[in-house]
Amino acid sequence: MAQMDDYDEDEKPSKKPLIILILSIVLSLSAGSGGMFFFMKQQAAHAAEIECAPPPPPVITTVYMELAKPLIVNFPQGSSVKLVKITLAFSADEEAVMDLLKKNEPMILSNLLMLISAQSPEALKTHEGKVALRNAVFDDVADMLEKTAPGSEIKEVFFTSLIMQ
Repeated sequence: MAQMDDYDEDEKPSKKPLIILILSIVLSLSAGSGGMFFFMKQQAAHAAEIECAPPPPPVITTVYMELAKPLIVNFPQGSSVKLVKITLAFSADEEAVMDLLKKNEPMILSNLLMLISAQSPEALKTHEGKVALRNAVFDDVADMLEKTAPGSEIKEVFFTSLIMQ
């Protein structure tokens, strides 16, 4: 009988390798699922960040138009400047504004001739005088646009040619 007890003890397989195998499988599965969870969470955050990013601002193109005829204004006798010849150009964000300016060009030319003839020839010789004239032209054309088509506006006025004799 003593021999039988020794035999049972020797026949009993060790559970140590089985436990190590089960633990390694459990650890591998938990590490894999933890890593997958971590990376999926990062991808979801990145995808949400991309979806929440604001769209790029629309590209605004500036449209230019030069008046077909230069403005020629005579000044009174005795002034140091006898005449001024000015060619103007306008800029706007919409082609429709330029179409409106072309349509109303006779009225614009008339108003600007009156505006320029009211200027002092001596003031037009200075930089400040030219800037003041440009601002006055801008205001005059902007007022005309507001009356004819509310919401239409020009961005800027340019002197493409300014000759004083």
